[in-house]
Amino acid sequence: MIAIVLVKFKKSAKEVAEYGSKVLKTIPKNIRIKASYWTMGRYDAVWIVEAPNEEKLFEWFLKVGRTDIARTETMVAMTRDKAMKMLSGRRK
Repeated sequence: MIAIVLVKFKKSAKEVAEYGSKVLKTIPKNIRIKASYWTMGRYDAVWIVEAPNEEKLFEWFLKVGRTDIARTETMVAMTRDKAMKMLSGRRK
């Protein structure tokens, strides 16, 4: 499964970067950050994360814990092709 994680910094960019380096070291082998971008606008960063399923991703998030460094919003995503296959399957 693919998840898109939107990140809003609560601390300085330097503090966020230091904390982020620690978090990246805790990623289980079955979870992969496919892309990581710092952005301008409503959110300060975006991660594209690949995990075996939502439960494994959630387990990792629980281990990392809540923090006063950043606030996140996570969305499960799928490719357009997969969504179209699901839609065409419902029409039958």
